Amino acid sequence: MRADLRAKRPLLYQEVVNALYQIIDTSNLKPGDQMPAERELMEQLGVSRNVLREAFHILEQRGIITSQQGKGRFLREIPISQLGEDKQEEMSKNLERYSLYEAYEVRQALETKAMDLIVRNATDSDLDEIETAYQTMLLRFAETNTTTGEFELHQLYAKKTGSVFMEQTLNIVLSTILEMMHTTSHNVMDMHQVEEEKADHRRIIDALHKRDSSAAQQAMYDHIQHTLDILQ
Repeated sequence: MRADLRAKRPLLYQEVVNALYQIIDTSNLKPGDQMPAERELMEQLGVSRNVLREAFHILEQRGIITSQQGKGRFLREIPISQLGEDKQEEMSKNLERYSLYEAYEVRQALETKAMDLIVRNATDSDLDEIETAYQTMLLRFAETNTTTGEFELHQLYAKKTGSVFMEQTLNIVLSTILEMMHTTSHNVMDMHQVEEEKADHRRIIDALHKRDSSAAQQAMYDHIQHTLDILQ
């Protein structure tokens, strides 16, 4: 039993999550390797099975581990290219970053298509509403000197597609990404440049006003690509 990991009091699940991160990062585990067995971890951390499983559930949501029925829990597999010499961070951070990268790839595909739907379905009034939301976003940028408020504009894009299914699906993806950023070390919103974000959305909205589907889709694709490049 490792005294440095055992708590003097019952650990809450978030503390157990942090302890599991420590185990992952100090045990030379590689993508695809099996995590220690539940009983071993319960003894090592001094926690109940329910608390441990709650912590494992968080790690699964973050894309750190996967569960295989009857076999146990394993660190998720990621392409070897994502573990190159320029990615010398803890294994847990590598896994978090790649899961967020995957989420943004899905977002890029959906939001690019959303631009075509807006061009086809949005009314002039809808586009005016988008313009107003953009101006509100600029005010928030100026007040905070951050890109706070940008997600609200993306949610409005989803709403103005005229497709209930697209709106619901995009909102799920956007909410998932926000949750991942709030619970991991990778808050890409803090890595974005305010002026770049302003210019990106200006290009997107100008293309929407012109009803230019190709230009709007390309502008949105490029906008999301900036984040993918950060996470690459």
